[in-house]
Amino acid sequence: MDATLRFHFTIWICILCSGTWIHGQQLQFSKWDFDEPKQGSRGVSIADLDGNGHLDIVVANQVDSLLQLGNTIFFNTGEGFTRKAIANNTLKAWSESVHTVDVDNDHDLDLFFTTQFGTPNLLFLNDGKGNFSAAENGELTSDKTNSPGACWCDFDRDGDLDVFVVNRDGEDDALYVNNGKGNFKREQKGPWVRNKGDGRSCAWGDLNGDGLPDLYVANFVVKEDGRVTGKHRNHLYLSTPDGILEEQNLGAWVEELNASYGVSFVDFDYDQDLDIYVTNVARSDENALYENQGGGNFSKLSESGVAYEVRRPSKGQTWGDFNNDGQLDLYIANGTEGYPEIQNFLYTGSRGDTFKRVYNSLPAIEGHISAGVASGDLDNDGDLDLYVCNWGGEAEANDCYINQNTLGNWVKIKLRGLESNSYGIGSWATLTLSDGSIRTRYLIRETGYGSENAPEIHFGIPSDTAISKLEILWPTGIKQSNGELEVNATYQITEGKEIKKLEE
Repeated sequence: MDATLRFHFTIWICILCSGTWIHGQQLQFSKWDFDEPKQGSRGVSIADLDGNGHLDIVVANQVDSLLQLGNTIFFNTGEGFTRKAIANNTLKAWSESVHTVDVDNDHDLDLFFTTQFGTPNLLFLNDGKGNFSAAENGELTSDKTNSPGACWCDFDRDGDLDVFVVNRDGEDDALYVNNGKGNFKREQKGPWVRNKGDGRSCAWGDLNGDGLPDLYVANFVVKEDGRVTGKHRNHLYLSTPDGILEEQNLGAWVEELNASYGVSFVDFDYDQDLDIYVTNVARSDENALYENQGGGNFSKLSESGVAYEVRRPSKGQTWGDFNNDGQLDLYIANGTEGYPEIQNFLYTGSRGDTFKRVYNSLPAIEGHISAGVASGDLDNDGDLDLYVCNWGGEAEANDCYINQNTLGNWVKIKLRGLESNSYGIGSWATLTLSDGSIRTRYLIRETGYGSENAPEIHFGIPSDTAISKLEILWPTGIKQSNGELEVNATYQITEGKEIKKLEE
């Protein structure tokens, strides 16, 4: 049954728990109480599904019995959320990752869920108004697999999105190619075939600067006859000019044995190449930050604040400028069996590409067993909010943290692809500020484990600077730039055409 859920704000007893000042910018969050069923949630995607200008929330849930509701959409009205079960979801599948993605290039976002235990993955098509119908779209929805995660990009550069699905327990991963109408065919050849992975997540991005999308897979453990025999290495597949992927086997980022769950590509040092951040779950493993030295060669930053002495069972992660000071921050969701009441991690970035852990901000205080996490501006006030999936015990309530930042400025960018895929996935945005500093974003939806950030590019802008220039590099190679953008505004950029300010 649908129910309208109003926003309720948590009253804090301890003022120290409400926020903290880091690098001159406040990190303070309140909490929206959804009063949602406790189901055991794995992944979350944040996106505007019904076109009303407000970001909605889709949650992938593990289902142990027919009494549970399955996957859920929370539609954002601007004044509250309306809860709705996924239409025609008669299959009570254990879902792990969720993706809001335009599979048929009609400029609205459809739904894709990966599932486990030999059930088909699930696809639901959007009518443009947030009404969804179950779809059977080729082998993508007919293959019975064991899939914890997936990642989307226009691999073959034909203007639509293809998808790589990772499978566990030694099953072959799979690349499904879109025919342009939302029907998918599995590639029969590739270095992932018979590679005996145990994938939990993956990410696409141009790691070596050749303009082609590369693929990284985070693997968990090695099993023989159903028994765990050790940790797994991760897999990296580099694109070649002739349209195939080749595996790279050398380097710490693919040779180290870790029990990995999440991976994100992020340009944390703003040098216009993609770095790799991996979250690991074993007690003996640190999380890993691999800095791109150019050309796809990486250096492991073992002394970085986001990787040093933070041994926890880390799964989800989301990067963003949460305090609008112009520096990327990081939030990590922790949790697995045997670790009750674990706090999640919140790190603030500072100049010099360093990070400091925050201990007394609400999202880093509460104890949960968490999985996926994503960020987006849920209340349209210009800063990034957080949604955290929890699943411990007999299921915990999820957390929606609303950013109460009052300092700094911002700009949000929405892309509309014409020759590129419809939401411009795989585009680079480069922002030049009035003090000469440069900030970059690479538009990739998947973040960490099982989850997706909002399909918007968000920049925090220090109060003492203005925007000098914004440049967009689309996957097609088309470049657009504009030097007259206002702060505290949202813009829609149509590929090769207009840059338009939107009214919130």
